Amino acid sequence: MTLMSHTLTEGRPAQWLLVGLAVVAVAVADVLLKKATANNDLGAALRSPWFWGAVGLYLLQIAFFTYAFVSGWKLSVLGALQTALYAVIVLVAGVVFYRETLTPAQFVGVALALGGVALINWR
Repeated sequence: MTLMSHTLTEGRPAQWLLVGLAVVAVAVADVLLKKATANNDLGAALRSPWFWGAVGLYLLQIAFFTYAFVSGWKLSVLGALQTALYAVIVLVAGVVFYRETLTPAQFVGVALALGGVALINWR
């Protein structure tokens, strides 16, 4: 099978590592943006080192995803994988770092998202 037909069960370990790091980078970047906006002041947020850390992580995610696409990953696979993993990471971060609470419906939503990724890649 060629690289042009990646599914969740295929791919080189280095590519999987970069995709995983890209998803973590964008999720952590969003957590940093939340930290940058703690004072509810847009000007202060844009000058915050937390904001610039987020920008750097977004750029890293773009570079890793560009590599994944050049390596033949499908947009549908990569997009679904990112969405589900991102949701899990930011939900956990919200609970751990910001004391947010999750409803039972949100837990079900996470399970459905992960199940959706599996179904998208079912052959």
